[in-house]
Amino acid sequence: MDTLLLGGLPPATVELLRTAPWMEESARRAGRFDLVDEAVLGSVRLLVVAPAGDGTGDGTGDVAAPGAAGRWFVPVVDDEDTAADRTETYDRLVVQAMRDGLRLPTRRGNVVEFRGEPAEYRGQLPFEPGWSSNALSLVDLAGAPHAHKSYRRIGVGTREPELLRLMADSGRTQRPVGTYTYVDTATGTREPLGVLYRYAEGDGLNVPLRDGIRAMWPLLAAGADPREAVAASQRALVAPLREAGAFLRGFHHDLAERLGPHPEFPAGRFRDWTAEKLAALRPQLLADARFPVAVREAAVAGLERELERAASLPARPWPAGPCHGDLHLSHLLRSIRPDGGWELCVIDLSTPHPDPEDPATAQSPWQDLAAMQRGLEIFTADEFSDHAADVLGKDSEDTCRTALLTAAGGRPDTPGWTERDLAELARLQAAANLWAARTGELLITEGRDLTGHPAWRVFRLRRLIHELDYAYAHDRGYHAAINLRHAVEASGPRGAGAED
Repeated sequence: MDTLLLGGLPPATVELLRTAPWMEESARRAGRFDLVDEAVLGSVRLLVVAPAGDGTGDGTGDVAAPGAAGRWFVPVVDDEDTAADRTETYDRLVVQAMRDGLRLPTRRGNVVEFRGEPAEYRGQLPFEPGWSSNALSLVDLAGAPHAHKSYRRIGVGTREPELLRLMADSGRTQRPVGTYTYVDTATGTREPLGVLYRYAEGDGLNVPLRDGIRAMWPLLAAGADPREAVAASQRALVAPLREAGAFLRGFHHDLAERLGPHPEFPAGRFRDWTAEKLAALRPQLLADARFPVAVREAAVAGLERELERAASLPARPWPAGPCHGDLHLSHLLRSIRPDGGWELCVIDLSTPHPDPEDPATAQSPWQDLAAMQRGLEIFTADEFSDHAADVLGKDSEDTCRTALLTAAGGRPDTPGWTERDLAELARLQAAANLWAARTGELLITEGRDLTGHPAWRVFRLRRLIHELDYAYAHDRGYHAAINLRHAVEASGPRGAGAED
């Protein structure tokens, strides 16, 4: 440790950070990082780092105090400078530190505090976490599977451990057994570094929905009317999706009870903030040379028209209350009960602290519903693109692109598309849109048409802007094309509860 100067990092650690897929693109390109603080846990160094020049560190050792933005938690194997998270050694050390109630001093005079009463550690279990912005592993504690989540981006806004503790007896979330936290001894600021919780068995909601929509395609191929095909493919999903919708409403009720009184939703500031986000996104959309100018302009016009339409709707109260914060279909897990029903669990809570001065923290349960609706629309568009590509003998990205171009009133700009192909593409897309709308009625809106409420339209628009931002930030051209099509169609009849 004596060779590691506060404010600098060994080249191997810098390379680890620079190449990490979860690192922000701007920081990865810069390739320079400062060491903010560190502690040693057995054979693992616990590093808090910041991209050089972002205000949290300047490469000289004169770094900002804990609590500043833009910092990352990076456990590395001592003397190797390789990632320690998700390793058996790190899992074992963390569990033991929780059992011991360890208060680990850092080089800056702060503390990493371990709390909890996990059962005896028996080893890691096979686990494929997929892509995540955090590090996940699965461990055996006294014969029961538990997930260990290590947060890579750290800050006071990470509330999951607190929320899991509050919701532990609700039966709607995972049950926590331990946490570890970075504590600034001068200010008392506490920033979660990781959490250990009982593993929730099951699949994301996208799995039964995938089975449902894929059951529709053979019916359409056999000549069934789209409405009949949608109804037949969803028959087994009607009851469980309605139960899932009721479960989600119960989750919001329980969360509100535990968090206490919630401020009124700042509708005006939230609309203004959405308009600012749209204005910032506009130049990026118009500059995207991957798509024809007319398509880019149609996408921007669709987004701006939707914001204007929401503003022109009659004023109505906006529902307020805590929400999940970043709800995806995969965040609602289901397992099959012996009676065939679904056992459900909400995971990865991202509920922010409400700040009256910051519209980004304003919360409504409808934001979760709008996020689920958008997730359903993106999921359906992806399934449609894949199936249409198979039917037409095309590439799925070409199919997705052509659906975007035709939605904007254009023609395919790749070879091989016939009028018959375009007619079949339109037929399959119309059926997919109907399937998504009917699924949304069962799961999200209880059959209510929310399109006349300004809150619903702004929440859905804000989520679409977020998804476009994400697609551009991570250079995901295929998903950009899906979301651009939805931007073109934004003020059309595709909202929740509407006919297609």
